[in-house]
Amino acid sequence: MEKSVEDALYLCASMAKRHYEHRVEKTRNKHSRAVFREDTIVIRLARNLTKKQQKDHVKNLLDRMVKQLLKEEKHRIHINPFEELFGGKDRSTITLANGNTYEISLRAGKKLSAARTEKGWDVQVSPRTRRTSLHRFLWNLIADAEYDQFVEFVESINKQTLNVRIQKVKLRFASSQWGSCSSKGIVMLNTALLFVPPELLHYVTIHELAHRKHSNHSSTYWRIVEDVLPEYRRLREHLHKFRLPAL
Repeated sequence: MEKSVEDALYLCASMAKRHYEHRVEKTRNKHSRAVFREDTIVIRLARNLTKKQQKDHVKNLLDRMVKQLLKEEKHRIHINPFEELFGGKDRSTITLANGNTYEISLRAGKKLSAARTEKGWDVQVSPRTRRTSLHRFLWNLIADAEYDQFVEFVESINKQTLNVRIQKVKLRFASSQWGSCSSKGIVMLNTALLFVPPELLHYVTIHELAHRKHSNHSSTYWRIVEDVLPEYRRLREHLHKFRLPAL
């Protein structure tokens, strides 16, 4: 017997939960609800719930929110620059939003390694190389090639706007967040940002730099962002149309 559409969607939601970060907040509200903020599902629990009720509310709201996000997924723009390589081709040209291009060729070898070529890399892949390892390896190649230019960009934006103290800038692929900023001033920006429109890279950079002034997402924090980028809401909404690839 074929499963119903609802059953299939439930199974997909269960499998997709691991792709969405979530957190639980206790409130004084009469009703529990779930919201999606900054790529995180926030479960806001009602007051006076028993432990069992809290557990049930979290499960039900999380299921419903994941189902909703899955329905919206078809309208997302998936960032998948290595699709041709993982689809069976042994050569592909990768084009970044800044216009830089890299040619990547794959061939069998004894171990996973890369040799720089005039236009990109010749990558050797061993029979023992896992898909996730190769995927992360390719992202690292792009990050290393673009790193110096990227740091100059971030430092320039910082100097022109917030002028906060930065200890280090990292360009690294992550499947769950666009960027982060530590209390020590280490700013991490996702390599996938090299494939989105420049204005979105600008927005995420300002977003993380602003965390050097406020570590949370309070109203004060968003006023700092707005002072630099008055149209940040439009940019944030545009960024939400893009979906990071899962390794």
